[in-house]
Amino acid sequence: MWRLLLPFLLAATLLLPQAGGSKPAFTKLTPEQLKEMVEGGKKFLFLDVRKPKEIENLGTIRGFVNIPLGQLESRLKEIPKNMPIVSACNFAGLAATAAEVLAKHGYSGISLVAMNEYKGKGYKLVYPKAGEKK
Repeated sequence: MWRLLLPFLLAATLLLPQAGGSKPAFTKLTPEQLKEMVEGGKKFLFLDVRKPKEIENLGTIRGFVNIPLGQLESRLKEIPKNMPIVSACNFAGLAATAAEVLAKHGYSGISLVAMNEYKGKGYKLVYPKAGEKK
């Protein structure tokens, strides 16, 4: 049970302001904000940290980069530091953990999103086969 709750508790903790009133290193986007970024042509890296099979079954947005959370630290060289990053997973728990890892390694301009909320709005998704690029 705790294994299931841990990502959600971690996300809630990371999104709260730290002691002393400082802000977290990232923000949570609403589905509407992500849709605006996608449709507005804003350049950003959409980092989907779910496992490929989850992406195949649940969908993601076109142009995604898939680096499962367990591989993130070993694959940081694949992530540019010169553009905004949107970290994504189903409920934002793993995305928050990924955002924290990125912030720890000097990345900035990090946001996160819960793809179940985006999908729940009926916004356009792609369903790539596991291992397929974009």
